[in-house]
Amino acid sequence: MYDLRIFTDRARLNSDRRDIIESLFNTYARGVGSYVYTRVHDAELAEAITSRVFLIVVRNIGQLRGAPAPWLWSIVRSELSRHFRDRKQHAEIDESVPDQAAEPIEQVIHREMQSRVQSALGRLSDDQQQIVFMKFYQGMQNKEIAQATGLSASNVGVMIHRALKQIKVYVEPSEPDLPAAAQRRE
Repeated sequence: MYDLRIFTDRARLNSDRRDIIESLFNTYARGVGSYVYTRVHDAELAEAITSRVFLIVVRNIGQLRGAPAPWLWSIVRSELSRHFRDRKQHAEIDESVPDQAAEPIEQVIHREMQSRVQSALGRLSDDQQQIVFMKFYQGMQNKEIAQATGLSASNVGVMIHRALKQIKVYVEPSEPDLPAAAQRRE
C-alpha cells in the first residue's frame, strides 16, 4: 500500500511528530482509503486522494492542535470537497444506456437498489456520510466515532439514527396515496 517512512524521513520530523503521523497512518489509512473510494468509486483516484491527505498530514503536522483524528478527518473532507469542486468544472455527460434485458432480473433489481442507496448516501451531509461510513463500513463503535470526530457518543447515535431515517426516505419509492386518488375519481 503506502510506505510512510519515505515522507517522514525526508521531512526530518522530530520523533513525537513522527509517532503521531505513523499512528494516524497505521490506524486510519485503510479506513480513509475505503471511505474515499466509497465517495469517488474509482480505486486509482481514491488512492491518489488518500495519498494527498497523508501528504498534507506530514506537511502540516505542526498545525495540529488537540486530538489528531478529527484533524485528519477534516483534511479528508477538504480533499474530497476539492475533488468534487474540480470535477464539477470538468464534468462529462455519460449518454450510454446499459442493456438491462441481457441481465437476470435479480441482478437488475440488486443494481437498482445499490444505485438508490448510493444516491441516498450522496444526499446526506458530509458529516452524516462520514459517520455512516465509520459505523457501517468500518464497524466502529459510537465511542470510537465520537473520539475520531470530536462529537459526543450520544450525538453520534442521534446523527446515525437521523441519517438512516433520511436514507430510508430516499431509498423507498414513494407510493401514491390510494384512498386520496380514489376520492378524486369520484
